[in-house]
Amino acid sequence: MKIALTIEKVGSGFGGAENTVAMFAQVMHDAGHEVTIFARKAGGLDLPPAVRVELLPLGLLGKVRWLRAVRFAQAAANAVSGGRFDLTIGFNKTYAQDVLIAVAGAHPGTLEYNRARFRSPLKRAVWSLGKRINPTQIGYRWINRQAFGGNRPGEPGGECGPFVIAPSEMIAEHFRRFHGVPADRIAVVPNGIRIPETPPSPAEIADRRAQFRDRAGLAESDVAALFIAWNYALKGLEPLLEAFAVVAPQHPTAALVVCGSPKNGRYRAMADKLGLADRVRWIGPVSDPREAYAGCDLLAFPTFYDPGALVVAEAQVAGLPVITTRQNGAGELLTEGVDGFVIDSPWATADLADRIGRLVGDADLRRAVGAAALAGAARHDLKARLRETLDALPGMVEQSAASAEPNRRAA
Repeated sequence: MKIALTIEKVGSGFGGAENTVAMFAQVMHDAGHEVTIFARKAGGLDLPPAVRVELLPLGLLGKVRWLRAVRFAQAAANAVSGGRFDLTIGFNKTYAQDVLIAVAGAHPGTLEYNRARFRSPLKRAVWSLGKRINPTQIGYRWINRQAFGGNRPGEPGGECGPFVIAPSEMIAEHFRRFHGVPADRIAVVPNGIRIPETPPSPAEIADRRAQFRDRAGLAESDVAALFIAWNYALKGLEPLLEAFAVVAPQHPTAALVVCGSPKNGRYRAMADKLGLADRVRWIGPVSDPREAYAGCDLLAFPTFYDPGALVVAEAQVAGLPVITTRQNGAGELLTEGVDGFVIDSPWATADLADRIGRLVGDADLRRAVGAAALAGAARHDLKARLRETLDALPGMVEQSAASAEPNRRAA
């Protein structure tokens, strides 16, 4: 088949989703398909010459930040129109596609879950109003209307729109609820990560652990809970600090290690107020997250929203117990109390403190849960997940053709 992929940025130079698309192109090429990628930017690509990468010019309006997403969606629609391709696949904020691989979830869902991080109803209302009138958000809503036609469950036209491949059942439900996509037009394929064919030796792991713990100022007796993210607000650092303030007095060897963004002033001040100044290690960006996983003893990730957090898979591959929330699609892959723990909400801080305390205070439990996580880690292999995605596509092609024309609306 001739397959077109559309994503604004592609390659390892930009991020996880962008790199995954490049790997997906490789898997499709290896399966015998002719692949073209349409993007605005590309970087860090290592693809066969037969995989074409076309960079789309957006014109002068594309230089306006709040118009950029709309202009790219329009340019991508023009690029794939005209019947040149047997199958078109979009990622993130595009509309002219037969299949949408929803690595970022459903945008209305992101807004709904984002609101939950504000405890004050007034703050939630003000934030929501700001999103309603924000020009960038207006553009996102326009793209969604082009993709889904304003469909609602049970209304005429619900058969239109792309097939959706969601990274979790949570995201599948969002597409049913917010965009009226019928259940039989959604497939669920969890996100995957690169798993080395040869796992690191015990000596390599010990070396990584020693180096990271030295950097973090951790004693050998310390039991370190890792939090790793870039968006501290969305990923739940505030409730985590509150929960850890309950754990710390009960467990003198407990430490919290925060990795990711260097912009942590607000959270440092909060930790100081909670009496955690000497119990939290602020690491900032890490060039190799594997060192952080090796250096810590559990992952605490009470996110307010994540379609399918890769950090969960990464931690499990490293043999770490994981604590996360039902707002994380990756939590669907955990068996409560066996290979991890899933709490109802980031603001369920008593439950979060309980799970952290149980793992910190019981080395046998940490080892058992970590061993179960490692035993099931192979399911997260990215190549296997991409093959699952590819296997889901042929059955959609015939039906996609019926709905392709209404979706290929170039402005």
